[in-house]
Amino acid sequence: MSDIPKNQSNRYGHTQSYAHLITERHAMVRPHTHHPYQLGASLYMPATRQDIWHVIKRDKLPTINSIIICLEDAVGHSDVELALERLQDLLNTWAEHVDTINQPCKRASLESQPPAQLPTRPLVFVRPRSPAMLQQLADYAHIDLIDGFVLPKVDMYSLSNWRLACQNISSTQLLMPTLETAALFDPRHNQELAIGFKEAFNQPVFALRIGGNDLFAALRLRRPKNSIVYDTPIGTLAYQLLGCFVPHGFYLTAPVFEYLDQPTLFMQELTRDVSLGLVGKTVIHPSQIALVQQAYCVSLSTLDEAQAILHSEAKAVFKYNNTMLEPATHRAWATEIVNRAEVFGTIDDSNSEYRARL
Repeated sequence: MSDIPKNQSNRYGHTQSYAHLITERHAMVRPHTHHPYQLGASLYMPATRQDIWHVIKRDKLPTINSIIICLEDAVGHSDVELALERLQDLLNTWAEHVDTINQPCKRASLESQPPAQLPTRPLVFVRPRSPAMLQQLADYAHIDLIDGFVLPKVDMYSLSNWRLACQNISSTQLLMPTLETAALFDPRHNQELAIGFKEAFNQPVFALRIGGNDLFAALRLRRPKNSIVYDTPIGTLAYQLLGCFVPHGFYLTAPVFEYLDQPTLFMQELTRDVSLGLVGKTVIHPSQIALVQQAYCVSLSTLDEAQAILHSEAKAVFKYNNTMLEPATHRAWATEIVNRAEVFGTIDDSNSEYRARL
């Protein structure tokens, strides 16, 4: 149960407290077809662009893991109607050629596919500007072709409106609420929100996106150019968000890194992203795609340890690769390592004689 006092919960106004709604049915976040690691490198693309179909069918950016068609911050107010028209045109084109591409699969790499096989498209999401726009999109022809929606600026103040809007979309489409408002700096608010996410939607919550730039803006700051995000107040908040939402079964994605002339710093931040279990990172330029995918590759020795932990005959505690392994406490970690390797593959770190068996 939430430990927020009643007088604190009442500040959300029109949003009810969800603390009393926990049920056994929602003891864990509902499962979904894809694993959140498939997000990998995610590229936001303004819906006004006319080349999105070429990205979906992999004529352009053939290695991108996922794209988010943006109708929010990346589209000016004067271009909203144009963006909506082009989104509908895209959906119509997609419907006409739906048999020319395969659904996303766990392994994002195209190199392992036979030349004659149809290309496997990236995961495709749409980010509406508001709950009202999401209700509008629910009536678009062929909207069921997309994998899901990114919900901007979700907190306890807006959750009920997003909940109502999502009642009009397919229950199989994936949701990615974005954590990017000033309310997220209140740990008590976040405890309530974690419970709310588990009860508010009929659709699976695929991942929670940490909106770094909006969170910086809430502090009247901009990300410093010579530091990784984890050396800033937003990094401190990211640790708190992990501690609040992950125990409830949610996955989180990493904030964007907007400096293209700092590849070394970008790799340092990616290393931290991966070590914290964040499942993907927004990219702002194609040059960042390969770096994200490289960072998420699993070393053979790490995968070897994970598979040893998951082995049906593993002892309760055992030594392996000069490391103490304990399946009872390491199983969740090992499972995620295997999931990550299935998407991004492995890299030989020369610390093991293991050879890929995936």
